[in-house]
Amino acid sequence: MQNNLLIFLLVFPSVCNALSESTRRCFFPNSIETTPSDLQIMLRQTGQAAPTEAAIGVPSSCNCRHGFPQAFAMDPMPATTGRVNSGLVKLTCPLLVNAIDALEDEGMISALSKKMEKVEDWQRSARDIHGEHAQIRKEMIIGDAQQMDVLKDRLGENGANAFLNSGVAGSTLDSLDVKCIHAWMGDDLFRFRDGGEPSSASSPLGKAIREGLVEKGVDLCG
Repeated sequence: MQNNLLIFLLVFPSVCNALSESTRRCFFPNSIETTPSDLQIMLRQTGQAAPTEAAIGVPSSCNCRHGFPQAFAMDPMPATTGRVNSGLVKLTCPLLVNAIDALEDEGMISALSKKMEKVEDWQRSARDIHGEHAQIRKEMIIGDAQQMDVLKDRLGENGANAFLNSGVAGSTLDSLDVKCIHAWMGDDLFRFRDGGEPSSASSPLGKAIREGLVEKGVDLCG
């Protein structure tokens, strides 16, 4: 592990310089476009070049105490990587990623999914956010005939439709399965006002995740 980290640190400057930025406009709410500095930060946070090249937006009003973005909006079909990505947001703050890893290991996905099945407000909010993700994905792709052809070639007609109409982390629009707490936390970080307070668009699921982190003593500001 130490050797891998040393190699990454040695080649990091050249990796950063070689990054290609996606040219797609970010449609995600409460977001601003990424800067070259943002991309370098994401690469430091994740060590992943391909996802970094797909990043197109950061929350406009939510950074960690060090001034770094904690989540990124993603291009679902970045031309630079040739990938098809179901997720539109990626949580990148190492502190939050590791803390949520621990919550998932403790069974939080199952606990939140069970509550989702019982509480109508949670279900309504989740459906709205799933629909919002699907609409954003379609706005970015459907108008591009070439990318639609690529999508259908790779996934087939039915698969392409399912991809375009998927919600958070690729979930179906009516899914009550939380699936990925990292993705829901990333989505929630785009729903904060200036000053770090959650807006009315913040979901009860996002609130529950934040409360779970705070209960574990995690500083949400990093």
